[in-house]
Amino acid sequence: MGLTRKQVEMVCVLIFGTFIAVLDQTLMTPAMASIMKEMQVGTTTVQWLTTGFTMVNAIMIPVTAFLIERFSTRALYMGALGVFAAGSLIAGWGPSFGILLAGRMIQASGAGIVMPLVMTVLMLTFPSDKRGSAMGIFSLVIAFAPAVGPSLAGLVIDHAGWHAMLYIVTVLSTLAIILAFFFLTNVGEQNRAAKLDKPSVIMSSLGLIGLLYGCSTIGSEGVNPLDLVITVAGVLVVALFVHRQLRLEKPMLELRVFTSRKFLTSAVIAMLVQATLFAGGMLMPIYLQTYRGFSATVSGLVILPGALLMGALGPWAGRVFDKNGPRRLVLTGTAALTFSSLGFFMLHDNTPIALIVVLYTIRMGSIALVNMPTTTWGMNALDNKLISHGTSVNNTLRMVAGSLGTAVLVSVSSAVSSTSVGSMSAADAGITGINAAFGVAAAMCAAVFVLVLLFVKDKPGDAAGADPDNARRTVLESIMKREVYTLPDTATVTDAMQLFVDHGVSAVPVVNAEGIPVGFVSDGDILRFLSKGTGVGIAMNPTSLITLIDPTIPDFRARCEELAAMHVADIAEPSVVSVDVHADLPEVCRVLGENHLKKVPVLDGGKLVGVINRSDITHYAMETYLVNESK
Repeated sequence: MGLTRKQVEMVCVLIFGTFIAVLDQTLMTPAMASIMKEMQVGTTTVQWLTTGFTMVNAIMIPVTAFLIERFSTRALYMGALGVFAAGSLIAGWGPSFGILLAGRMIQASGAGIVMPLVMTVLMLTFPSDKRGSAMGIFSLVIAFAPAVGPSLAGLVIDHAGWHAMLYIVTVLSTLAIILAFFFLTNVGEQNRAAKLDKPSVIMSSLGLIGLLYGCSTIGSEGVNPLDLVITVAGVLVVALFVHRQLRLEKPMLELRVFTSRKFLTSAVIAMLVQATLFAGGMLMPIYLQTYRGFSATVSGLVILPGALLMGALGPWAGRVFDKNGPRRLVLTGTAALTFSSLGFFMLHDNTPIALIVVLYTIRMGSIALVNMPTTTWGMNALDNKLISHGTSVNNTLRMVAGSLGTAVLVSVSSAVSSTSVGSMSAADAGITGINAAFGVAAAMCAAVFVLVLLFVKDKPGDAAGADPDNARRTVLESIMKREVYTLPDTATVTDAMQLFVDHGVSAVPVVNAEGIPVGFVSDGDILRFLSKGTGVGIAMNPTSLITLIDPTIPDFRARCEELAAMHVADIAEPSVVSVDVHADLPEVCRVLGENHLKKVPVLDGGKLVGVINRSDITHYAMETYLVNESK
């Protein structure tokens, strides 16, 4: 994949740790019966081992973006696995249910960091034209761990008990820490001065707890006023959290990732797919065990082929994405997902089990064609500095969508079953409700198909093999800065000065209503205007400006007021030197050199999509040299 030996070793260590964290999420379900018997607790109580884990996991995901910025990769990864191992040890010891639950909560706080951290490191380690393959391997782990987890857990529990199962997890996570110590290297830059906004942590925690708890309870027990109030309260607190992030100069979670249409589209698609995935995973066992009378073993065997196919298709889908882009993959996947959901819409009390296996396998395989290609496509649209925020946002939205989708579809199933029970048997009414839920799921999948048809395109840079020059072209797209400050052509010079002060920049493009650059304004333009007729060389000696900012100098004061009221278009440089997003690096270097520029705007179809600095190219050249030397 174009990586050095050290990078391959690092990726293997990261994948191993992720496998353990994902595996642990599926281990408790087979152990619940044993725990209930040993600790004399009921179903509602024991369910908190999974519900509580999910909530703490969700709380940690938004915070992870800050942690990735604040701490080194090694420190954060080893620290997260250390917390996870400690929680596993406490849970394994667990002489009482309270201690067992506390151990699970500690486990979740570590596991919640691992997945977004590993996704971020993979995105930053692999070049943009290889990220599909990397995320494909990542999806293999995510699919394979839940597929084998319940079976492995059942085997260990039957022969050694659930305590031993958690001790094994402790040993494996400790092994992952040791491997990380020897093979993991730091990726990206750290900002040790970064501060965590405590109100944001409180808001995100309370909001997600309310939202996830309410949805989970509604999905399992039906709708009741208290759960609705908790859910609505959670939504309101999340809304306050979003409002605060948009107002903070340094937010805990950077929501500007949604200004990228690709990322926004991929997030919406991911949420809809995740909603149908989670709901299907809950509805299918209910249909098989409750209404068809099959055992839990048969239910697990029905689901297993689909989970294995999903894992197997992940790496292949990643390679196809790198070569051809996302469109054909995702269109095929959403079409197959819609088809399989329609198949479940027609379930009845004697549907052949073989047909159910085939439909469920198609369903899970199609999700592999949609999930990771879409996620990678959206993440590729972000500047590297926003990758950690993008992964945290993506994982948080998936978790919320899974809970919300389950609540909605299970509620649909329950409502239809309740209204049908008078005219048919209870089993038939239950199956009718299952059919209705899958009908809604099919409609959601069809909506995803339309979104893909309209917005997911195979443009240059989406596929590595689009043309022979793609390697050069993707370099510009991968190293340019996509977070670009601009001013509308209607802005005043006061707006420009405020932007310069707030963001520490010295020059920004001026754009029209269509987002097309029409000028370039800098602090030098401001100084040149102020220096006219003063006899002081402010433009050559900016410190002279300090001596003139004095209310007792009326002429200069008047000039400042005149300038502040002017439009930036009046003082901006009207000619914009730019490069096309598909230009190769030699062309970019030529433009920078001939025009004596330190940076230049990058345009796509005439619209501003980024800016490339001379230092970005220099750092890329040095990094390339060091990588080649280490091979």
